[in-house]
Amino acid sequence: MASFVPGPDVPRIRMEVESRSVSAAELVSRHLADPQASWAIGTFGAIAEFHRDAGEPVALRLHAAVTSRGGIELCLLDAVRPVAWECPAAGDSWTHGIAFCLPRQAGAMSGRTVVTELGADAGALREEERDGILFDLGVGAAHCDICVRTSDPEILLALRAAAGQALLETGLFDALREMSPTRVFLSRLGRVEVRTPIPRPHGRTPDGPHTHVLRNLLGRGRTHSANLPLPGWLFPCAEMFPPSAIRDMHGSRKPFDIARHHAFQQILADYGDANCLKAKRETIAAIRAGHAPRDEPSYTRAQRLARRVAIRQCSQTDGTSRALAAWQELFDLA
Repeated sequence: MASFVPGPDVPRIRMEVESRSVSAAELVSRHLADPQASWAIGTFGAIAEFHRDAGEPVALRLHAAVTSRGGIELCLLDAVRPVAWECPAAGDSWTHGIAFCLPRQAGAMSGRTVVTELGADAGALREEERDGILFDLGVGAAHCDICVRTSDPEILLALRAAAGQALLETGLFDALREMSPTRVFLSRLGRVEVRTPIPRPHGRTPDGPHTHVLRNLLGRGRTHSANLPLPGWLFPCAEMFPPSAIRDMHGSRKPFDIARHHAFQQILADYGDANCLKAKRETIAAIRAGHAPRDEPSYTRAQRLARRVAIRQCSQTDGTSRALAAWQELFDLA
């Protein structure tokens, strides 16, 4: 595999792999085998997600999982840098994930801004689909290409009629919803394919693999949510979402699962942002010591979010207390 050599403008990060409990490759393999984990490739306003059911037939191979509804395949380049994160969510819950990142130079994709025919998709996850024709929709994302693939003559005709034009300046955006070709989201670390129908506007997001392409969010130049603590010199080229300790696969609340919680906390210790980890440690230690809440003016936005997550997690792991209630009131009025 090719290695990326950082230039003078890229921070040189010590990757102390020997001190980590699990490698990036092991993280991927372990979670591909877990049907409660999910995956994504995309950008701000356009994302492809891969999920599968526990009893659903799946073909597992090295760094890949493929079902009849979709699949994911990853190629873990030497330069990959996992970044684990947590973020407050609705109510008193939180979400978590791992962004598999590359330095911007290594992670850059085509950046096409018009619909472009790319030819047969030789990398399709199922051999019988490799004669299908791949089209880049020209979303213009720096770190991923948002594509569709089809062998259907009617869909091919519509895509070829739009070639060379900006997606939102044609009627193709709405037509694709009715046609529902296979969506193929590509990055330097792999691909996610989705073969399920595209839901109608404001319709229910289907279970299993699905895509979101939001007209009003495209073209803003952002690669990810501002809530994720990713260094500016990295592109998030693929994402993994390990099973939640508080929500099931459908997003419904479930009893707190301490084993799931500890499993992700170990990943966070290995791959989380050091400043966010510091904010969490300080918050938990202060609550457990019964200290009154005190703000830290030096905290960044990411650290303030980490503090809120720590407060919510304390309510699950430690139960209620006078100190916790005071911290909740000051910093986390959910």
